[in-house]
Amino acid sequence: MPIIQLLGSTLGLGLVSGINLYATVLVMGLGIRSGLIVLRPDLQPLEVLANPIVITAAGIIFLVEFLADKIKWIDSLWDAVHTFIRPLGAAVIGATAVGQTGPGPVVVGLLCGGVALSGHSTKAGLRLLVNHSPEPFSNIALSLIEDGAVVLGTYLAIQHPKVMLAVVVLFTIAFLWFAPKVLRLIRIETVAILALIKKMFVTLKVLVFRRRRTVDNRSRTAVDFSGDLKELVSDQMPVDYLYYVKDEFNLDSNHAIIRCVAGKGVRGVRHSIGYLNITRDEAIFVTKRLLQFRNWRVSRNRIDHVHFKRHLLLDRLSLRIDGKQHIFYFFKEVSNRNESIGTALLASPTVKLDS
Repeated sequence: MPIIQLLGSTLGLGLVSGINLYATVLVMGLGIRSGLIVLRPDLQPLEVLANPIVITAAGIIFLVEFLADKIKWIDSLWDAVHTFIRPLGAAVIGATAVGQTGPGPVVVGLLCGGVALSGHSTKAGLRLLVNHSPEPFSNIALSLIEDGAVVLGTYLAIQHPKVMLAVVVLFTIAFLWFAPKVLRLIRIETVAILALIKKMFVTLKVLVFRRRRTVDNRSRTAVDFSGDLKELVSDQMPVDYLYYVKDEFNLDSNHAIIRCVAGKGVRGVRHSIGYLNITRDEAIFVTKRLLQFRNWRVSRNRIDHVHFKRHLLLDRLSLRIDGKQHIFYFFKEVSNRNESIGTALLASPTVKLDS
């Protein structure tokens, strides 16, 4: 029974730490110091969280996270930074709670870190989904719900560890069920952040060396599809992708290729990273799932409207096809893909550009 209570408390704290590490430490510290949280004898080492220095540090960083967590796309960047911080912090809390030498603290620390990582991954994946919505209120609402869940979860972990252990078990089962989708979303977030960092580095390098690069911005005029567009926006597809599109669609290399993410409306390949091939007649998205190629294709003459929206992490391309929206997200790698792709997709472009 004491082992079940210890696991319920430590794993429960690990789960809520994966959602918000600083809020967990702050709630624990303030609760212990005010007497609202009474530690059992086996959790006495956690009294260190009531130290004024710990409370002050956790409070300051929590305030920063509280604000960052409410801002669209900033929250995803913040989550990416904390991919290792939250599980590591949860592991430290779990090991501290055990408060003894031997393998016990290591085992508990690893379990807490694993649970925290699953909680963090779920949160980061949900945030990425919410950030694709057009309005900002869902971000704020979700953030407030998470903050409330951390307070409630921390209380349950200490006062009702058996209940919290059941919650952790149920959450873990649900996480394993949805893990493939969550991991795809985490991969999208990671690739997007790396692309953003790369673009910032290249931009800084250009500024430092005072190099000026001229770009042919002809979003509302005709583009030589076989030349300028391909050079301007094309990414390089892996060899196996090249063979696949050549065999499946009889495509040569004379078309634009953009690495992107399939979003809402792109059936069968949603939340997949792949390559959008823009030919003279079609737009073809190709990706891999479970080591098998999948594709989505549409004739260009069915695309009657293109809408772009720049965001901090991913740019959004919306295609209206037969009255329905089909969404793609572009990584921050080429500054003027919007205009070029809009011209390529529409024979007589009436593109609405939002920056």
